[in-house]
Amino acid sequence: MLLALLCVGIFLVQLDVTVVNVALPTIRTDLQTGAAGQQWVVSGYMIVLAALLLVCGAWGDRIGHRRTVLAGLAVFGGASLACGAAPNIELLVAARALQGIGAALLLPSTLAVISDQYADRAAKARAVGIWAGAGALALVAGPLCGGVLVRGLGWRAVFLINLPIIAIALPVAWRIVPRQQTARPETRRRLRIGVDFVGANVVAGLMNLVGLGTLLALTLYLQEYLHHDALRAGLELIPVLLPLAVLGPVSGRVTGRFGPRLPMSFGLALGAIGSFCLLAVGPRSGYTAVLPVELCLGIGMGFLTAAVVNAAVAALPPERAGLAGGVNNTARQGVGALGIALYSTVLGHSAAFTSGLHVLGWLGGTFWVLGLGITWLTVE
Repeated sequence: MLLALLCVGIFLVQLDVTVVNVALPTIRTDLQTGAAGQQWVVSGYMIVLAALLLVCGAWGDRIGHRRTVLAGLAVFGGASLACGAAPNIELLVAARALQGIGAALLLPSTLAVISDQYADRAAKARAVGIWAGAGALALVAGPLCGGVLVRGLGWRAVFLINLPIIAIALPVAWRIVPRQQTARPETRRRLRIGVDFVGANVVAGLMNLVGLGTLLALTLYLQEYLHHDALRAGLELIPVLLPLAVLGPVSGRVTGRFGPRLPMSFGLALGAIGSFCLLAVGPRSGYTAVLPVELCLGIGMGFLTAAVVNAAVAALPPERAGLAGGVNNTARQGVGALGIALYSTVLGHSAAFTSGLHVLGWLGGTFWVLGLGITWLTVE
């Protein structure tokens, strides 16, 4: 029950990364904004989330992760209501930033509670795999849920859908999240950071830079280049998103048995192949041209995510789990926000959409290969 509740936390945080993507064209029309406004609806959430993850993770180590989980759920719920009621793009972006604060409270604390509750290394790796799989499941649910909600109820529903989930999760969290000793002496000692911790977090950042950037590019390709509606585009993204959810627990088990280097290497290699497949997309290509990209990206990140989180958390002492989770999620979300901005900028300044995809194919493939080299140099 506790693990399921903690998975709800990451589910909400990740859901609001992708559920908005399919609603962007409708938001742009309804609130009369431009490409910059669209980008800030996504980036505003992720930038605030990334900026506060480290602070919130360390704060949870000091005051107890139960308090930060409860505060995160409450803030996230209030911000979701504000997003759904926003009358203009400025207030929507502000409410998205407030959502980022709630997400920053939730994300490292849910991971830290898992670290506290599972002392055995293999059991902890499996639990982190399930947790990562729940986050990936939200990435799957986001485009599908967003497509259905936008078509049936409008773009505001993609934010308001969070409210019934939080209404159930908040009282349950109050009852079952364990209280912890706060301000432990270990959290005040000087901390030594090794290359394994640095390497895992650099790879985590590169993963989200290319992964989230590519996901945005694919969404825009399907909706704005091929002119598919939101629901159809959401269904067509299943090949990239479903493996993320299914393979998270599998990666956790593999990591628990063999260590993180093997699943990380496999995931990075597949990611590189997927990015290079963007070079085959031409002006007359259809959906099938991006299918190999989706499959390689989905399977690659499915193996990579749980492994890279485990590598980062295992590199610091258990009493610093909140800090470890904060740094890892800062790397993922912060660099992921940069990836969205970078990929959006490349596509926006390209002479043709497909030529922009080719640039992103070379760029993404290079980053994946760089991550593979860092993994073999730093992660055991």
